[in-house]
Amino acid sequence: MNPEEKKQTAGVIGMGRFGTFWAEFLSQDFTVAGFSSSGKNPGFPPLRTLEEVCAMQTVFLCVPIRAMPAMLARIAPLVGPETLVADTCSVKTLPVRWMREILRPETKILATHPMFGPESAKFGLQGLPVVLHGERLPDTELEFWKSYFRRRTLTVITLTPEEHDREAAKTQALTHMVGRTLSRMGVQDSPIGTLWYRKLVSICRQVDKDSPELFSDMQHLNPFAAAVRKQFADVWLATSAELERDIPPACLDPDGIHG
Repeated sequence: MNPEEKKQTAGVIGMGRFGTFWAEFLSQDFTVAGFSSSGKNPGFPPLRTLEEVCAMQTVFLCVPIRAMPAMLARIAPLVGPETLVADTCSVKTLPVRWMREILRPETKILATHPMFGPESAKFGLQGLPVVLHGERLPDTELEFWKSYFRRRTLTVITLTPEEHDREAAKTQALTHMVGRTLSRMGVQDSPIGTLWYRKLVSICRQVDKDSPELFSDMQHLNPFAAAVRKQFADVWLATSAELERDIPPACLDPDGIHG
C-alpha cells in the first residue's frame, strides 16, 4: 500500500481464533486495534474500548454469526458516517440483511467472506479466495478493497449474498457435514490409507477445530444448506439401494468364493 493507505485504521471486533488471525493479517497495512466482549486478550492486537474501535475507519466484525444482531445493535449508534462496517461471516444473506436493517442508513457496508483461516493460511495466502459484496458502498471504496486483497495475493470473487450462500451450501456446509460425520465415525490415519483417504482424514481434523456453534450456524443460517443436506441424504440412500440390487453372484454363493 502507498504511505497514505498505511495510515488507515482498522478495528476488529471479536478476539476468537479467526479474529486474532484477521487482525494479524490486516496489521501489515493498517493500524489495528481490537475489542473483546468476553475480555479475552490474545496479546495482539492491542485492545480498545468498543467506542474507540468504532471510531476507526473500518470495523471488521469477527463475532459468531448468531451474535451478529446483538453486536450490530451495540455498534449502530457508535459508528460515524465515514466508518465502513464489514462482516466476515461464513454465510451472507442474513448478515447482510441484519447490517442493512440495524445499522444507520448512512453506514457503509462491506460483506466479506475470507474462504480461509488460521490453519489453511499456514501454507500461504497466494490464490486463496475472498468473497466480497458492497452494500451502500461507493464503487471507489469497493475497488479499493478488491485491489487491496489482490495485492495480498488473494483471489477476489464478487458475489451477491444469495449467490454466495447457494455456493457455500455445497462447498462449505456440505464439506463440514461430511467431515463431522466421518469424525464421529472415528475415521483415523491408516498405514494402508490411500491419498484420497488421507484427504478425508485431513477434512475431519480441520472441521474438528471449528466450534460447534460455527457448524450449527453454517447449517441453520444458510438458507440453502438444508436442501443440500437433504439432496445428499437422498442420493446416499439411492446409491445404497442400487448396491443392494446389484450384489455380485459370488456374494450370494453359500459356499463362498473359496468353496
